[in-house]
Amino acid sequence: MNSADADRWWDAMSAEMETLEVDLKAWKLVKREPWMKVLPCTWAFRIKRFLDGLIKKFKARFCVRGDCQTEGVDFFETWSPVIQWSTVLTMMVLSTKLGLRSAQADITAAFVHAELGPDEHIFVHQPAGFQRGHNLVLSLNRSVYGLRQAPHYFFQHLKRHMERHGLKQSGLDPCLFIGKSVIALCYVDDILFYARDDSHIDNIIQLLQQDGIMIRKEGSAEGFLGVDVKSLGTPSAPRLLLTQTGLTKRIVEALGLCSSFSTAAATPAESSPLPKDSQGVPATGTFNYAAVVGMLLYLSGHTRPDIAFAVHQCACYTFCPTRRRELALIRIGRYLKGTMDKGLIMSPSNVPSIDCYPDADFAGLYGHEDSQDPHCARSRTGYLICMFGCPVLWKSKLQTEIALSTMEAEYVALSTSCKDLFPIVDLIHALCSAVGLEMAAVANMHVRIHEDNAGALTLASLEPKRMTPCSKHYAIKYHWFREHVHSWRVHLLKIDCRNQLGDLFTKGLPASSFTHLQSLLMGW
Repeated sequence: MNSADADRWWDAMSAEMETLEVDLKAWKLVKREPWMKVLPCTWAFRIKRFLDGLIKKFKARFCVRGDCQTEGVDFFETWSPVIQWSTVLTMMVLSTKLGLRSAQADITAAFVHAELGPDEHIFVHQPAGFQRGHNLVLSLNRSVYGLRQAPHYFFQHLKRHMERHGLKQSGLDPCLFIGKSVIALCYVDDILFYARDDSHIDNIIQLLQQDGIMIRKEGSAEGFLGVDVKSLGTPSAPRLLLTQTGLTKRIVEALGLCSSFSTAAATPAESSPLPKDSQGVPATGTFNYAAVVGMLLYLSGHTRPDIAFAVHQCACYTFCPTRRRELALIRIGRYLKGTMDKGLIMSPSNVPSIDCYPDADFAGLYGHEDSQDPHCARSRTGYLICMFGCPVLWKSKLQTEIALSTMEAEYVALSTSCKDLFPIVDLIHALCSAVGLEMAAVANMHVRIHEDNAGALTLASLEPKRMTPCSKHYAIKYHWFREHVHSWRVHLLKIDCRNQLGDLFTKGLPASSFTHLQSLLMGW
């Protein structure tokens, strides 16, 4: 190592080796035999930072080269889930509403806690800089980072210990564990606990530590998954502000918009749609297009739903961008520059309700692309789901089938939104019961779908359920939700187009319309 921080990196490597060898006994040294398949290894280095960008610590990770493993021989199962962000937002709303206590915890060397199966024999070369003896290799006892099966083994290990202490896995989100006094949300090695009292959280952490899990408490929910959470308002009218200022700054810097000559934009996207532009001028390559899109997707999916449509447009052709798409990304960056310190303000209302705002843009690309290309006739679906008036889930996506009318496009959007709405309703009922919200309030919680298309609203509400002459060709898969509207006691309501929040996720809007809907959605 020749960098100025070489000493700090060596300290990080030494700490990693001590954790693996001494604390977790992840391997033993054995003599290499001719029949052994020995996997290579490597070091992964990362500087972990606080939300404001300052250095938190230097992290070195010893990793096995899992890309050298053979599926069906060296490993079989690799699947491992992470918590859905909609579940996190739902818990944040409930926590704000009910005054729950929260705590964030981190597991050191998480994957290495899980042991390998009794019939698994994995051999690895010794790490660079820490070789001991000649012709010796590591015989793994635990699932070291880099192994293809390591995430799966760790999640199963964590699940067993959670359930041992009374936290049952939810059937609605595999990373949600609900107990009598504690709720846990797991994102790999980051765990967010909620409870009525801090002592309940401390107790479950102590029980996990007694099981040999190297877990440590790291404060409240602030900073979970890189999202800064601030409490605003008063005890009688609590509010939360969710921001990702550090990530927003990195996006602006990556796009080269830090100078005073780069002016802010009023909206993240132009009113006209962004076409395929396959014959357009090639991208200049002044910034890494795919990297910026990746950061924007994370930002728009967590705290900035106001840019979701604009980001999805740019993400459609990440690996063959043109200059026009680069300019579209730069416009998003200019909009973020003007709203750098803004985020999602969550102000739970006193009315227990779950609201869905589906919308569609019928054949929005037609006339902007080659009319012979079927892609230009596809419509776009956008929808927003709110709990107590706070956004918990939003999406913007192209429809997979070509709709023949505005009514059909709106009906498809309505049906698609219900695929997320009904599981969210189940999840909210389960969580409300777990945190002790009065059952009468849970049972009487209003579930409302706000639709601005009269035809789609009428078709969805028809009793007895039937097709109309103009809708009999709709795919059967889009009619399924009508069977559930009455059983779930869903209210289908007409909404004025000017207040249809789903419109933000289907098209680029004029500045006046965008500002109006943005204030309703974001709270600023």
